[in-house]
Amino acid sequence: MWALYEALYILGYLAYLPNALRRKRIPHPGWRMRLGYYADSLGETLEKHPSIWLHAVSVGEFLAARPLMDAFYKQYSQFPLVCSSVTPGGFELAQRHVKDKGIPIYFPMDLKGPINRALTQWQPRLMILMESEIWPNMLHQAQQRKLPVVVVNGRVSDRSFARAQKYQKWVSPVLKNVSQFLMQSDQDAERVLALGVDSSRVTVTGNLKWDASVMAAPDEETVQALRHELGLVQDDWVCVAGSTHEGEETILMEVLQKLKANAPKSIRMILAPRHLERLEVVEKILHKTNLRFRRFSQKGADDWDVLLVDVFGKMPLFYGLADCVYIGGSLIPHGGQNPLEATTLGKPVVFGPHMHNFSDITQQLISGQAARQVQHGEELFAVLSQYLQQPEQSSQMAEKAKRLSQKSLGATDKTLDVLSPYLIKTGP
Repeated sequence: MWALYEALYILGYLAYLPNALRRKRIPHPGWRMRLGYYADSLGETLEKHPSIWLHAVSVGEFLAARPLMDAFYKQYSQFPLVCSSVTPGGFELAQRHVKDKGIPIYFPMDLKGPINRALTQWQPRLMILMESEIWPNMLHQAQQRKLPVVVVNGRVSDRSFARAQKYQKWVSPVLKNVSQFLMQSDQDAERVLALGVDSSRVTVTGNLKWDASVMAAPDEETVQALRHELGLVQDDWVCVAGSTHEGEETILMEVLQKLKANAPKSIRMILAPRHLERLEVVEKILHKTNLRFRRFSQKGADDWDVLLVDVFGKMPLFYGLADCVYIGGSLIPHGGQNPLEATTLGKPVVFGPHMHNFSDITQQLISGQAARQVQHGEELFAVLSQYLQQPEQSSQMAEKAKRLSQKSLGATDKTLDVLSPYLIKTGP
């Protein structure tokens, strides 16, 4: 079975290569680590202590894990923390956050050789997989080594659930290798139960992203310093479009131009593509408009219409400048991005119809009148026009978003309550 799985995995990777080349994701900067080869010097932090291995596939999952990581540093500092990611953005954030408190690495490919090399070098005594990172070979090898694995902040999207049900005969045995599932919502818990996981291994702990969004909130002094740096003045009305994807920037530029043509005040947009390798493509879109733009890292004139964000990990700071926020990945069928960093700051938020990656949060925001959902670009223009012309309505929505955020905190403590027995058990 495992030989067949590895053959299919390699074929899938080869099929992915043309798309990876087109999106400039190859050559991957962490290829040696992905193959399970890590510098011996990286392991010096371990000093023969058992480690905790926390895996967050990319930027969003890593940001969600930060409250948990900080809790580990304070309460379980005897365990070196190995933090893995797959994407360069996630790895960069891991490097920035762990510093001398842990070891940032790239996650090995889900093949027996790379996995065994990685497990042998890091000798983890507890593995934490963030959200939906289910890797069959890694789970199998962990089970062989009697390594407890806990899925934290777990979620099961509509698409993943339908696929898992279709192949449940193969999925259910894989899930048996997970010690505990700590799920974001009742619906997520019900879905893993439907896939054959025993109820004794499933707990609803809430969504760490609520806690993480509060933790990431910038202070007002830092926001005002950035406002001054960018040349923003009191009369400017700023829309921040966060984590946009292919197909959205053209719509957003059309909306922005219509807003500017009909508005009595200066309107600006801060545009943050989800993947920085797309910056040149986005710039070509901007060149086709009459909008003035510049990259954030390229200091220049202050009279820009569009500021193109070309750095990782600063979205909460840019959201702090916003009069309204558009959540990317939602006007196209991607599934949306995390809206909580904006709502926690008390910003009026709008997103498109495709928010299935955050379905539980989306329903909470809509039912609490803390966000607006639109179906297409024309409706987005109408809602932003309303925000612009009736600021009292957007202020009311922002206040409801803040209250909902405060009510939804606490996932970090609930998660630690479940993890503590593993940490006590695995003590040196």
